[in-house]
Amino acid sequence: MGRKVQAVLTDPENVRDMIALCRNDIAAVRGVGRQLLTLGLKPKDVQAKKLIGRWVKEIMAARGWEPLRSGKIPRGNLFSTGAIYRPKAAAK
Repeated sequence: MGRKVQAVLTDPENVRDMIALCRNDIAAVRGVGRQLLTLGLKPKDVQAKKLIGRWVKEIMAARGWEPLRSGKIPRGNLFSTGAIYRPKAAAK
């Protein structure tokens, strides 16, 4: 399962989408939540969602983004909330 999740999270198109979402003040995981649901992950699996959130944080940090705040995500997604990121340069 970890490799399948990795493939979704590290897909260049998905990373691009996560950055675009954050630029529009939307949580990054909103872009991958539905894809992760198709892998069999369940919204009630809190531990898996926390690990995925940390993984997304690492991916975004590697590209120069840091967490800004939490944002709500509409129903029908794996996540109900997620971090919205901003470029690290914006923190100064």
